[in-house]
Amino acid sequence: MSAFGASREIETERQPGTARPWQRLVGYALLILTAAIAILPLLWAVAASFTPLEKVTEYTFPLSWKAFIPVDFTLEAYRGLLFGNQREGLSEASGLVGGGFARALWNSLVLSLATVLISGLASALAGFAFARFRFRGQGLLFAVVVISIMIPTEVIVIPLYISVRDLGLINTWPGVLLPMLANGVAIFLFRQAFAELPQDLIDAARVDGASWARIFAQIALPLTAPVLVSAALFLFLETWNAFFWPLLAAPQADMRVVQVAVSLAKQERRVIWNQLMAGSLLAAIVPILLMIPLQRYYVRGLVDTGLRE
Repeated sequence: MSAFGASREIETERQPGTARPWQRLVGYALLILTAAIAILPLLWAVAASFTPLEKVTEYTFPLSWKAFIPVDFTLEAYRGLLFGNQREGLSEASGLVGGGFARALWNSLVLSLATVLISGLASALAGFAFARFRFRGQGLLFAVVVISIMIPTEVIVIPLYISVRDLGLINTWPGVLLPMLANGVAIFLFRQAFAELPQDLIDAARVDGASWARIFAQIALPLTAPVLVSAALFLFLETWNAFFWPLLAAPQADMRVVQVAVSLAKQERRVIWNQLMAGSLLAAIVPILLMIPLQRYYVRGLVDTGLRE
């Protein structure tokens, strides 16, 4: 080999970003280990949901491969959640007699869809107003919207509960829904999207005699479809996963939402593990079915509005 060829080989080996075989091997091993840490608890949850209650923890201490496979396959947990428990001592304790979990799924679905429709429209209108109109106190109001994103519900839950109670809305759907209608994140997303629309387009529509309502419905919303999908998914998932406020505002049994219903499997003296896992999996199905086909629109909407690292 010539000296020129040898020098080129050395330079190739020293190129930055070129990993040696042992480095790639270590990298793959770390990725496999990380994936296993993330996936194994999910596999155990799936297996536990199809396992009789008395055998859920049989192979976990010490840990065995049988913990990740439902050895004694049964639909006991799912039947108990959807149609009421048949086993003595579980029906009243779980609080899900006669298909109570199915009712909770329906409650969450209706509540989430109502939030998407009502809060989505209100947030879009607010975002359009912040982006396209100039009025006194606009900056202060938008600052309040942004600050509201940083305040967790737990901080304001006491005055919020008192207000809803004084209005006589405890154990009513309006009482659960009203605090969810003003969403700072959705308003921010719409405001950013509408602010990026070309001003010439809006001016041309105004010259043609279009009203602001028509511009909003027929021009602004169609041109910001990815943001519309992102905001709708965000509102749906936030409402679907809500636990603390629905628990306080609607403790009545027939008004339970899915996250509250899942928590009933954890009792004072024991945990009904197979129902807890089955309920968690059923509660996760709806968000997964929504996110899989709409994920690219969700990400695109966030990127288009400038929410990036």
